[in-house]
Amino acid sequence: MNKWRRQHSAAIFIGFLSNLKEVFITMIAVLIFGQSSQAGGALFYTILFAGILIVSLVSGIIKWWTFRYQLLEDELQVRQGLIFRKKRYIRKERVQSIDINANLLQRLFELVELRIETAGGGGEPEFRLIALGKEEAAAIKRELLIKEHSPVSETDESETSAVLTEETETDSASETPAVMDDEIPETEEEEGTYKWKLSPQRLIAAALTSSGIGIAATFVAAIVSQVQQFIPPFLYERMIGWIIHSSVMLIGFWIVVILLIGWLITIIRTVLKYGYFTIRKKDDEIHISRGVLEQRQLTLSANKITAVRLVQNLLRQPFGYTAVYVESKGGGRKDEDLSTILIPLCKMKEVDTLLSDILPEYAVKREYSSLPKESLRRYMLRLLMPALAAAALITYFAPFGWISLFLPVVAAAYGYWQYIDAGIGNGSGMVWIRSRSVARSEVIVPRKRIQAMTSTQNILQKFDDLFTIHVSIITSIVGKTFSLKHIGKEQRDNQFQWYSYEETEEERKE
Repeated sequence: MNKWRRQHSAAIFIGFLSNLKEVFITMIAVLIFGQSSQAGGALFYTILFAGILIVSLVSGIIKWWTFRYQLLEDELQVRQGLIFRKKRYIRKERVQSIDINANLLQRLFELVELRIETAGGGGEPEFRLIALGKEEAAAIKRELLIKEHSPVSETDESETSAVLTEETETDSASETPAVMDDEIPETEEEEGTYKWKLSPQRLIAAALTSSGIGIAATFVAAIVSQVQQFIPPFLYERMIGWIIHSSVMLIGFWIVVILLIGWLITIIRTVLKYGYFTIRKKDDEIHISRGVLEQRQLTLSANKITAVRLVQNLLRQPFGYTAVYVESKGGGRKDEDLSTILIPLCKMKEVDTLLSDILPEYAVKREYSSLPKESLRRYMLRLLMPALAAAALITYFAPFGWISLFLPVVAAAYGYWQYIDAGIGNGSGMVWIRSRSVARSEVIVPRKRIQAMTSTQNILQKFDDLFTIHVSIITSIVGKTFSLKHIGKEQRDNQFQWYSYEETEEERKE
């Protein structure tokens, strides 16, 4: 395969439709939020968006023509650019994960998208080939995952860029001729020694209890708020008059309808996203495949995983369900907060068993040390004070505002809940932290993966000798830090002593 290649010509069409989708979203945003603007009219926006699409199509053709790649023994090389030529060298030992996706359009052409994640790549840790044949993508993936050379040490890995990038002006030099063209091997089914599938019942449960209803409901409400522009004025005025004279119950009914529509959208989105979810593990490699419309295949190295997170939202916790995420040097996506979902839904009591099969290093017995009593006041006051202020304003200005007096009670109860859930502990080479914002989150971090452990103390915490502890790890791009507020001094010292590599006086005597 050491020959300069172009992607399938369908890459032009795929890229163009991707740009078309963005233009369509922009048009909807203009329709919803830009009606008050007096600049331009319908003809202006038609010409503007048509011009954008034409430029996008021409740009796609040039990009496809100038984009070339070749796979050598040690690295994947890429050249692109017309006026300024950009060269990228992705070294095999720097590859953190390889993701093969296929959305509806790519499946129509029997193509896939190859996404390569690297660590330490600066602003470009991700590389994509959006139109490859399945066999060619599988061959590249297989070649890049073969670690024939001596691995780079952990310390060097975090300090050295994963992708070497070079930009030069275009010259007339001809491309290097191919020495030989490798025969593309046939696609092989990636079977592993361990396999786990998300059952249809669990998929439905995951969809019904998924978070994100607020975002979907907000989108629906924004659309509904603009419907009035398409309603005749006389009919609109009658509707407004009818709503004004309607009861609070009727307005509440429409709010419930919007929330239900948002919930339905969230359910469909979750089913399409996590349908056919399967994990296969073979040796050190974890293969995750999922998706109904957009099929995704992700390969992670267990040695690159830096933390495991258990997340229980408010809908799942009463039923004992949780989602399991992993943080890794590569593999995270923006729609999952740069994490990778390992198990979309399972029972909390099943977590240790599943981890012992998939990531045995993380299957440790966890005992949490509760926070000191002095912390309770901090957790409750932090929510109680703004709730009291809001209730006072609502009570003074709004009719039936006295109903808002229940807000401080709810805030204080929620602060107490956060205090009860908070905890920290260590053992078996791991530190674990549990906290709650809205969802309850547990994170398990190996000692060898911790980049830094620090503590801070603000003025108010000094009165009770409390601290906030921070544990930082490496993830896809910039790393992540997990914090726990209001821990006691003894707890902080215990964590520092556990993390420190310095021998204590007693250890030296032994």
